[in-house]
Amino acid sequence: MNKAEKILKSKGIRPTEMRLAIYKYLKRKFYAVTLKEIEMAFIKKSDDNKTADRTTIYRTLKLFQEKDVVHQIDVGTAIAKYALSDEKDLDLHLHFHCTHCGKTFCLPNKVSRDSLPDKYEVADVNLVLKGVCTKCKKRK
Repeated sequence: MNKAEKILKSKGIRPTEMRLAIYKYLKRKFYAVTLKEIEMAFIKKSDDNKTADRTTIYRTLKLFQEKDVVHQIDVGTAIAKYALSDEKDLDLHLHFHCTHCGKTFCLPNKVSRDSLPDKYEVADVNLVLKGVCTKCKKRK
């Protein structure tokens, strides 16, 4: 059993071929990806040679979200982006959205749990900084 299979099983997810492929795809990405980007990676143009369909990909992402394998990032563009999670509960890290190239990156900076309100039950966190990434800044 490989590492990806172990991770999915530890989260209570049956490691099917497509789930493993999507997990490995997300693992290779250094930035958050949209559903469309994942679809383009897995759905072939030819109907005879499809590797997956939209529904399978969408359901896999939703399952991964429910089991805290991925987190969804809302950068205010009405298009959700997905990245692998690194915590079991609330994903308390910052994201950076480049307004030039449109990529969204998970930053290593963590938000302290002490900064969360005591008397509220937090269900979701979306921390997005916007600006120009280092690659785009060098191109200017």
